[in-house]
Amino acid sequence: MQKITAPTDNYSFLLISSSIWFGGFLVTLGFLWFELGQEIFGNYYLIPWCLITGLVVLAPVFYYLYRQRFDLFNPLVFGSLSYIFPAFVLGGVILSLGLSDPFYLAFIEDPKTELPLSLVYVAVGYVGLILGFSLPLARKLAEKIDEKLPKVDWEPSNVILGGLILVIAGFGMNVLGFLRGILGYQRVENIEIFDGLLVFLQILLTEGMVLLWMAFFQQKRRTILFYFLAVFLISIIPLRMTLLGSRSALLLSLLPIAMAFFYSGKRLKPSHWVIIASLMLAAAFIGAIYGTAFRNIKGSEARIEAGEYVSQALETLEYLRKEDPVLVLKDGGLALAERVENLSSLAVVVSNYEKLAPYEEAYGLENNIMNDLLYTFIPRFIYPEKPTTSDARAYSDLYFNYGDNSFTITPFGDLLRNFGPIGIPLGMFFVGFYLRLIYSTLIDTKYPTMWKKVAYYPLLTVVSYESFYATIFPSAIRTLIVTAISLYIVHISTKIFTGNNR
Repeated sequence: MQKITAPTDNYSFLLISSSIWFGGFLVTLGFLWFELGQEIFGNYYLIPWCLITGLVVLAPVFYYLYRQRFDLFNPLVFGSLSYIFPAFVLGGVILSLGLSDPFYLAFIEDPKTELPLSLVYVAVGYVGLILGFSLPLARKLAEKIDEKLPKVDWEPSNVILGGLILVIAGFGMNVLGFLRGILGYQRVENIEIFDGLLVFLQILLTEGMVLLWMAFFQQKRRTILFYFLAVFLISIIPLRMTLLGSRSALLLSLLPIAMAFFYSGKRLKPSHWVIIASLMLAAAFIGAIYGTAFRNIKGSEARIEAGEYVSQALETLEYLRKEDPVLVLKDGGLALAERVENLSSLAVVVSNYEKLAPYEEAYGLENNIMNDLLYTFIPRFIYPEKPTTSDARAYSDLYFNYGDNSFTITPFGDLLRNFGPIGIPLGMFFVGFYLRLIYSTLIDTKYPTMWKKVAYYPLLTVVSYESFYATIFPSAIRTLIVTAISLYIVHISTKIFTGNNR
């Protein structure tokens, strides 16, 4: 089984290299801003800022490649490559080239100042994340926690029942959520007391898929059962994408498979990396094509009957089958560019957060980070009137003047709204501390086990870089509880095969 050992320098090289990158970033920033002026690059004034921010965001990737310790699911690498670099750095390039022109660019009062400033905030926030991740205290605390965790490991052939229990339960939560109108491209006007729990328990499906795929890849001699299992798991992916109507559903469905393969102990060859990268790019492109077409055909997020919803999904597939392939590919490329680019939505917050601060209380957004922490341990079925403090619709209505959609929020924008510029590096520092804690406890550990790797995925991906900062830690706590209970159920199920009643 693959074991990941800790570097002897306790990541001091990472701290030094990050500091050098950030120092260079500040020097270059001052030179560009005060000496050359904003107009020297014409319409491409964002390109130098994208380059500088890209160097900061990719610093951990360069470091781990240099140290020959590259881990695609290391939190710093995963966060950089899966969202921050494409959304903000490539997003800035997309804006500069005119491939994305959202209506809310008009809400940015001074684009030539506030778009670059948004990139500065991203870079500063990411440095805070790196510093939190590199703090020795986080690693030492993780080592103490790791010593107290169960050392039990599972045989791949013994987890099939438990994995199927999680997949079936999670898929059932998806179906119930779909019928309730809280999943897919639709929304309900009134939130019921168990709706939040219903949405949250979808992580059971993700856990089950990671577990079963890891068993598949780790099993040395696969029986026909394992291949039937693989076909079953693969069949779920297009079904979920079709019904959810999400542009990212296909890509997100492939990530658990990639992680299971990466941590299964297989030696990764260059051909494996080419295949993984190609599949990810294809999934992003196909998802953008289908998701955009589905939303155009459905028209709005108004809730409709399940039968009609399925009919519109089938109509979307029929449209894509008959439409001119060249037009489909062109529209898909533009849709993907617009989906990737999130710099402009952050710049809207940067431009307007001070002016709109007096109105946030009326929208239920004032101090949402502290309020979410305050109310997180009170279930809605106990407190039905619990306020929704981080309401994406209210945020969209206030900042984008369009409450019928959920616009990208980002932790950087949420921290800026709540605490000002100083809150960005400080808030991201705590995220980095949390990520180091789970990585050193579950992956970079002296006692690698299958259950730790399964637990790691939901605890890693609960950190969303396109949602509220306020929801990260409350969601992490709930994820930890659900993951612990579900994996204990899997552990009990393994005893059926081992005959071990201890």
